[in-house]
Parts: sequence; C-alpha cells; structure tokens
Amino acid sequence: MVMSEDACQPEQPHRKVPGIFDWDMVRTALQAAEEGVYCWDMVNDKIYYTERCLRMMGCRVDEIGPNIFTETEGTIHDEDRVFFRNTVQKYVNNPGISPLRVEVRLLNQRTRGWKWIRVNGLLQCGEDKKPARLIGVWVDITRRKMGDLHAMEDRDLFRTLINYLPDNIYFKNRESRFVLANDATARKMGVPTPSDLIGCRDTNFFSDETTNVARREELEIMNTGVPITNRVHREHWKDGQFSWCRLSKFPWYASNGEIKGIVGISSDVTEMVETQHRFQALAQSLDSRNRALEKELMLARQVQQALQPGKIPPRIWRSADGSVERRAVFHYVYRQSVGVSGDCFHVFPVGEAGVGMLLCDVMGHDVRAALIASVLRGLMEQVGNLADTPSLLLSALNRHLCAIFSKAGITMFATACFLHIDLEKRRVTLSGAGHPAPVVLPRNGSAFIPLLPRSPALGLMENATYRDYELHPEEGMKIMLYTDGLTEASRPDGEEFGAERVLTHLNETPCADVRAMLECALAGMRSFIGSEDSDDDLCLLGVELEEQ
Repeated sequence: MVMSEDACQPEQPHRKVPGIFDWDMVRTALQAAEEGVYCWDMVNDKIYYTERCLRMMGCRVDEIGPNIFTETEGTIHDEDRVFFRNTVQKYVNNPGISPLRVEVRLLNQRTRGWKWIRVNGLLQCGEDKKPARLIGVWVDITRRKMGDLHAMEDRDLFRTLINYLPDNIYFKNRESRFVLANDATARKMGVPTPSDLIGCRDTNFFSDETTNVARREELEIMNTGVPITNRVHREHWKDGQFSWCRLSKFPWYASNGEIKGIVGISSDVTEMVETQHRFQALAQSLDSRNRALEKELMLARQVQQALQPGKIPPRIWRSADGSVERRAVFHYVYRQSVGVSGDCFHVFPVGEAGVGMLLCDVMGHDVRAALIASVLRGLMEQVGNLADTPSLLLSALNRHLCAIFSKAGITMFATACFLHIDLEKRRVTLSGAGHPAPVVLPRNGSAFIPLLPRSPALGLMENATYRDYELHPEEGMKIMLYTDGLTEASRPDGEEFGAERVLTHLNETPCADVRAMLECALAGMRSFIGSEDSDDDLCLLGVELEEQ
C-alpha cells in the first residue's frame, strides 16, 4: 500500500529548527534523489511503500504491492532470493550499528522484467525489545549495475582475447612491475600462471644488462609518451641464455590522461634472427671470396656436387604376411650450367611406408641461388614432419623463406614441387608452388601432365596457400619431376623445347624403366636444340612404382 506522510516518521516530534533538516526537507530530498521509501510493519505483517517504490515494482499507486521481505518468490530474482533472505534475517537477528544494505534484482509486476535495486534499512524495536519495524529506502541502481556487468564482460573478453594471442602481452606500472599479463608471457617467463608475474620486475628473470636497458626505455616512454615499435631486441636471461624478440612498448594512460605505466607486446623471433645471422654470415663469407671468383665457384660447384647422393636407394614396403611387396625406385639427373646451381632435390623416407620427393628451382644461377638451395635443404629438416600433406609442407617452407628474404632485404623466390608416396595405401599426393607439373607415364598408356592447382612460388607471399592433388597409382607407373632447364631449353632462334614435345618424345619412345624415361626426355631435348648442353641448370627426378 502507499505510505502516508506520517507512516514512518520518527516516534518523537521533530522540531523545525532553523538550519536543521526537518521531515519535509528529508522527503523532498528523497524525491529529488529518485529513491523510494518503505516501512515494513513486522508486528502486523504489513508493508508501506511510497509511490516511487510502487513504480519500481510496476504497480499503480492504488495497488497494494507485494511484500518483498515475505513474498520473495514473486518479487526477487531466483539467483538472488536465498542471499536476500539470509541477509535480511541475519540483520534482523543482529542489527548492530550498521544499516541493512543488499543489492538484488526486483521483478516489475507489469513488464515482468528485472530492475536492480539497493535495499537500505534500519530496524526499530518495540518496548518489548523485539523487532517492530524495518524502515528504509530503495535505490534504483540498474544503470550502474549494468555498467558494472558490461565492464566485467569487457574485462573477460579482453582477458580471453589476450590469452589466445600467441604474442606476449603485458602491462607494467610506473615502477616497471607487472600488473597484468597473458598466458604467453607467463610461459615465456617460466611461471605457472600470469598471476605469478604480478608485482615482479625484469630483475626476477633477466640479467642486469637487459634489465637496465628495459628500465631506461620504459622511463623514457612514461616521461615522453613516445612509444617503441617493432624493435628487434636481444634478451640476456639470468641463466646465461640469450633470445631475440620483436618488441613494441606503448604508454598506458589512466582515465585522467596521466601515464600510469607501459603496455608491452613482444614475440619470439630467435629462430628467425639466428637463421638470418647464419645466412648473412654465409653470404658475407661468399661475398668476400668473390675476389677469387673462379676458384671459389669451382669450390662451391664441387661441394654442391658432393651433396648429391650417388644413388638413391629404393623405398620398399612389405605387407605383414609378406605376400605383397611394393617398391619405389628412383633415378635423377643433376647438371649445373655455369658455376653453382639453384636447382635442388631431396628424397627422404616418411613414416613406415612413405617417401617424400622435393624438387626446387631457385631464381638465378649465382651464389645466392645456391645458398637458398642449401637453405631449403636445411629447412626440410624442420618441416619434414608435414611430408604426408604436401600443401602444408610447402606452406611451411614458404613462411620460412619469406622471413629470411624479408630480414635479408632481398627479393627472391623458388619454385617447388613436392610429391608424397604412401606405398601401403597406394596413394600419391603432390602439390606445386609455381613449378611445372610432373610428367606421368603409365605402364600401358600415354604420358600426360596432371592439372595441378595454380599457386605462387615460395618466398613471394607469406600467407600464400597451396593445395593437394592426388594421383591414382598403378604398378609400373613412372613420374618425372623436372626444372625448367628441360622445357625452356631453346634453339638459337629462341624456340623452346616445351612440355608438349617432352610428352610426344616419351610416347614415341619405349621406356623400360624410370632411368630410361629420364634419358629419353634428355635425348629429346638435345635433339631439338642440336646441342649436348643448354644454358640453364637442369634437374630431373624420377620414380617408378613396382609391385610384386
């Protein structure tokens, strides 16, 4: 019911004294503050509300609103109900000197929506010292509460975001102590959780040299507001180890515009930097030797030739009962045109029954091309675990090459074709990176070139994608991978041999085995250009599938 003006006035008359608040002033102040007043008569089990309380409940002024203290199931949210009852009961049983204060969700009887209110109250006892009345106000805190909930949700979203990012993200205060960090930073620092970093400084993890540099940088940022962006930084750890990171630091501003610390973002680039250093060291060494170019080119040529296998052993798979034996037999031709070559190949076992075949052609015919070819050989050791999915292996090679070329400040590329053979499952999967598709020669049938999905060369676009192509192998099938030294071999008038002539020559000449297939292709090229040698590097890599 609506509370009368005198329903909850103090039991003793309140004298109007100049300069002292009287009841009318209090009532006016409550109206201005948009707070509703209630009085719960606990003796008669009745409750009185002011108009504003009734409006919060969605009741008309002439309606009798439910008692939120005794009719909680129809007024208080399910999640708040037990807490509300317990809080009120605890206060009634032991009111002490502090008033009742509890925040709950109140049901609007008309819209059936929920409104956040803060219930404040003071208990009055009767002459028998038993609770008689609970008098207080309701304050609509919906806007503030929703703001708090949104802020909490934003914090949760922010925490989720930074924890899923692979980069190290952290906040430091003006003393350069950690106040917030993500999971990646905790892993880098070797602590169980980001919370274990709170309050720590760089001195807990790094050497004095690294710590002093970081502190000077952060003081400069906090004093000037000028950030550090994308700086490659060498880190010296307390245990004597070194690492490299790409680092950015920004000023962290408080709501009043003052700088309260710094925000740091870093990523580990140790592998990339060390690879770059090795590459640059090798390039500088070769560059210094260019003064004796002929001698050094001959040395490099001899080394490159020495790296080629004398003979590639066949890959053999036998069934468990020994009734089936499948073999992959290999042959290759590798020839450098002048000096060193940018062509390279690699054949290696994959799992228990597989084999991988990589053929690459690096841009150019100089020392740089040979170096990149050597780098590709080294990178295969890192990405060889992806060999059963050629497209993924080429994607990994591409990312590594792009990083190396970017750091070295050079523009180069390499075409590649990778083939994976699973002898147990009789599956041949291949993928190309701007490289000519291989020639396939069935035992009984015409040679053909499969239509591989088009894709860019390695080292041009970091996020390039590659796709797989599956062949249906059969016993006796031969496959030849080749570099453009075969198809682009030309006559003096500039006309090239071309892939179609390769197919024609293979179809017109019987090829007893994979060796004969490669020799046939070479013979066709030499006959066309009228010479034993072309002006380009040449690499042919063939495989024949056999089954017994």
